[in-house]
Amino acid sequence: MTDLAMLGTVHSTDILIVGGALSGLTAAITAKETDPQLDVLIVDKARASKGWAGKASRTAGLISYVSKDNDPEDFVKFNLNEIGFFLNDQHMLRDFAYNSRRLVEHATVWGVEYKRDENGGIEVAQWPFPFVTGGIDPDMCLAMSAYAKKQGVSFIDRIVIVDLLKDGGRMAGACGFSIVDGSFHIFNAKSVILACGSQNFDITPIWCSTGIGQAMAFRAGAQMRNAEFANMGDFARVDEDGKTLYYGMHGGAHIGHDHLYAKGENISQKWRPGFHTSYDPHAANAWYQETIAGNGPVVMDMNEFNARGGGSEFFKYHPEGLRRYTHNQEVAGYPFQNQVFQVVPGVISELSCIRINNQAETTIPGLFAVGDAAGEGSARAGAVPTPPAKIHGTGLMNALFLGSKGGPGAATHARAILASGTATTVDVAEVERIREETFAPLQRKGGVSGREIIHTVQEAMAPVDYVMVKSETRISEALGWVDKAKAMLPEMMAEDYHELSKCVDARSMVIGAELFYRASLERKESRGFHLREDYPQTDNENWLKWIIITRDRDGMKITTEPIPFDAYDYKPPVG
Repeated sequence: MTDLAMLGTVHSTDILIVGGALSGLTAAITAKETDPQLDVLIVDKARASKGWAGKASRTAGLISYVSKDNDPEDFVKFNLNEIGFFLNDQHMLRDFAYNSRRLVEHATVWGVEYKRDENGGIEVAQWPFPFVTGGIDPDMCLAMSAYAKKQGVSFIDRIVIVDLLKDGGRMAGACGFSIVDGSFHIFNAKSVILACGSQNFDITPIWCSTGIGQAMAFRAGAQMRNAEFANMGDFARVDEDGKTLYYGMHGGAHIGHDHLYAKGENISQKWRPGFHTSYDPHAANAWYQETIAGNGPVVMDMNEFNARGGGSEFFKYHPEGLRRYTHNQEVAGYPFQNQVFQVVPGVISELSCIRINNQAETTIPGLFAVGDAAGEGSARAGAVPTPPAKIHGTGLMNALFLGSKGGPGAATHARAILASGTATTVDVAEVERIREETFAPLQRKGGVSGREIIHTVQEAMAPVDYVMVKSETRISEALGWVDKAKAMLPEMMAEDYHELSKCVDARSMVIGAELFYRASLERKESRGFHLREDYPQTDNENWLKWIIITRDRDGMKITTEPIPFDAYDYKPPVG
């Protein structure tokens, strides 16, 4: 019989954390705060030990939360009525509302710094909504990784985790390979925390997480929830050459959702009147409907934007944002000399559908998921991509919040296993199968690369009329691309370990895309970020329910679960 040590390097720990960015570091630190005697190990394919992992450092340095001057119950009601449309887990939402400020303040103990006012308080912008936005140091993970090491957290960098391991029905660890030398590693653990980000399908240059956590959890049998709402997007500016796209505020399109024009008409107010916290598919639908009607190109008028209150409504409530925006124009020339430019919708995605409870535990005992891995699956924000859940800056807050749930939850579970004297073992034959499957692309002399499969998945996940404005016909077309990509998986080949990592990503993206479209096909209504042309109305009579997807022998099993309003304080409006 094959010995486990013959298959690779074996590591044992109490808590294994896959991913060492903001949510993973938060989980590690809070696990140690819960029980300093537990062994906590972070494994990451980047350099988490240095604080160089994940996408937290790529943000604009904004964090949004419920301040002492905001009523947490107002925040709960705002989210239910304006963002989540009553698909929220109200217990999780209320927990977030009442504890977000405490978490922001507690993070200073870990070395996190904020932009301060003259009185030493966190400088914030108060919106006409029940939350504030403050400035946070984008290098927060550098400080937190140093603090975590002082608390005894261990790190192993440059390891790609490829699959989870179970001991019967509970979690037992994971395995993966070194992206540097290809060595195989087996991790035995009492608790496992997935903190490896969302699924962005590698479409945008900044938000490019590849969803390995969702794929691994799905293959292990965990439930997925709210996958149909994984269609975060933004407007991209089309350069004058007609070929180059610029994403984000630096391209001048980040605030374009309220300032779109077609043939001189403000189509934002035509299709989506009012002042909005962020982009949503209804903004993309304004672009889409006017374009197919022959009224394109759709443009954003920066002259109009700049003329409204010295930077529009957005900067009226965020003067620091105006200062940065103006500085960027001066230094980088954005948005170049043309103040009226063409825009197109662009997909970011944010598939984060691993279902978790209020302790961030999945439906598999001992498996936890935090941060971007489980934003939608937590149901905290409801019918919307989570993060950012239509509130810029809650991506970082989501990482802190769920990380602070998963760390103590995993510590409690690991301590219970230790107290019971139960041994955690892994199936050697299963490890051997995973190892052979992982390295198979290196043995093939012909076939397709992981990048080719990713590009095929992107054919399904990039078009606005597939992802943002849905219909049964177009969802079926998109699933055709997904099926094509799935059929290519057995032929994946790789020439080195970096290409092998892309094969892991490709496999994960195929699963993620299918989760999104299977759930989108099932929900026969429009709600929040789920916009169906063939079912344009919100249907509270039939669709106040979560869509749950699990793995079975035939692929994906889809069920629905009514929202438990009997246990919640707030009920949806009648009619």
